[in-house]
Amino acid sequence: MNDIEGIIEEINKSTTIDFNKSFFYAKHCSKFLRNPDNESDARKIIINILNNWDKIDVSTNEMWTDLIESAGFYPYLEKEKDRIIFRNTSGEIRKGYHKSEYLENKYFHEEQKIHNEILMSGKNLIVSAPTSFGKSVLIEEMVASNRYKNIVIIQPTLALLDETRKKMRKYKNSYKIIVRTSQVPSEDKGNLFLLTAERAMEYPCLPNIDFFVIDEFYKLSEKRDDERSDVLNNAFNFLVNKHNSRFYLLGPNIDGISEGFAEKYNAKFIKTDYTLVDNKVIDKSSDEFGFRGAKKQKKENALFNLLLELKNEQTIIYCSSPARVRYLSKKFCDFTAEKIVPMRDEKLNVIEWIKKNVSDKWGLLDCLNKGIGIHDGALQKHISSTIIHYFNENKLNYIFCTTTIIECVNTSAKNVVFFDPYKGRRKLIDFFDYCNLTLSH
Repeated sequence: MNDIEGIIEEINKSTTIDFNKSFFYAKHCSKFLRNPDNESDARKIIINILNNWDKIDVSTNEMWTDLIESAGFYPYLEKEKDRIIFRNTSGEIRKGYHKSEYLENKYFHEEQKIHNEILMSGKNLIVSAPTSFGKSVLIEEMVASNRYKNIVIIQPTLALLDETRKKMRKYKNSYKIIVRTSQVPSEDKGNLFLLTAERAMEYPCLPNIDFFVIDEFYKLSEKRDDERSDVLNNAFNFLVNKHNSRFYLLGPNIDGISEGFAEKYNAKFIKTDYTLVDNKVIDKSSDEFGFRGAKKQKKENALFNLLLELKNEQTIIYCSSPARVRYLSKKFCDFTAEKIVPMRDEKLNVIEWIKKNVSDKWGLLDCLNKGIGIHDGALQKHISSTIIHYFNENKLNYIFCTTTIIECVNTSAKNVVFFDPYKGRRKLIDFFDYCNLTLSH
């Protein structure tokens, strides 16, 4: 069997993987690793072996560990070091080489290391990579290095900026973290500006900015019919031309940049498909589904039955609007009651807080008791942040969401269900929105 999808399916369906099968998979994995055109297939095999590590014959563990190292999966080797024993001395040296200089117990994978060296050299970097690549780790590495006094990080949503703020709090002794235009920068230490493009342009009297980041830089393109592209372009030009800042632009699925851009701005453009996760797309659409009447009900029932099948895995359900989020989450909650799905044993602290400070009649309470969360722009920020936290800790099984999660709010989701094809009522989800939702969780 040489078909990569066939190999992966067999790995996942097997109850045990004996020596002969394990050796067979490893042989093909090794062959793929030696061919640049097939490296992504090798990584897929390794990812699925890692997900089924307890199935493989223990006598082949060392062989697989060497292949994991050969693929540059150093974060896996560190994260799973109690389960995956690494006895390769030269490999240990290479692993040490990939250790972050500034982030505690953090190891770069092979391509992260290359990108980090470019940034540390002072050259500007533009990266097109899957949203599961780990591009944000390099942002934190630059902050932790204290190379630059004043840094601007531009991200598309307040939800993502709030997530970044939480990650960067540990650097408050070195940087004043600024998230509002009313905050005055510090003169005694560095400043870390976490802003949307609009706030970056509105901020009065920015100090000299040494380095900036634009996350989701594909939004600079005016071809996407995005009304915010103008202000993002203005922010980029302002920081590059007035402040002469170094920069790091990152985003997914960009095939190239404008001719002459890299030369003009002393930048390196890298496109890569390197990832530590394997994504599968399953199409469950049907001509029997629709937006009204019996077809609408049939589509909803198909969704709810699918979610019950996935009850032991973390699942995100994309909906077109906050109203759809509230409607579908409540209807699924009622559906679980009809199926006599038990309430969760663990009581979440936020439930009592909502009863006391909001209302004990809010339908969200019933959902939370059933392991169902919501995330949309109409929800209070501290509640949506708490729901993400519970979801990542496996205290909630489901999140019904809008584009607030499309913009790369990182979660531990195993599955993403794309239920609605629109943003709002009319605007179709485009390729970049689809990739952000399906590849970043």
